[in-house]
Amino acid sequence: MKKNESKPVEPTKAPAVEKEPTVSVFIPAEGNGAYLEGALNGVNFRIPTDRIVEIPERIARIVKESRKGLTDGAHAVAAFAESGGRKIG
Repeated sequence: MKKNESKPVEPTKAPAVEKEPTVSVFIPAEGNGAYLEGALNGVNFRIPTDRIVEIPERIARIVKESRKGLTDGAHAVAAFAESGGRKIG
């Protein structure tokens, strides 16, 4: 090779992207409307309600934790109301 000649550039392939594991979930529409919407790490998601859908496991964990928080909150409010509004716990 001469001094001013450049070596040909080999094309590179993009690395294979692993498919994210998914799970089947059913989210009732009660209080959610037609879709459950949210965001995780700057990525928005919109999940249809009242039917079984496949979603990534990481999103399913967030949905599960959110539903648990709503249920726990409802139980706490009920306990507060049953005790006449006094401090509980």
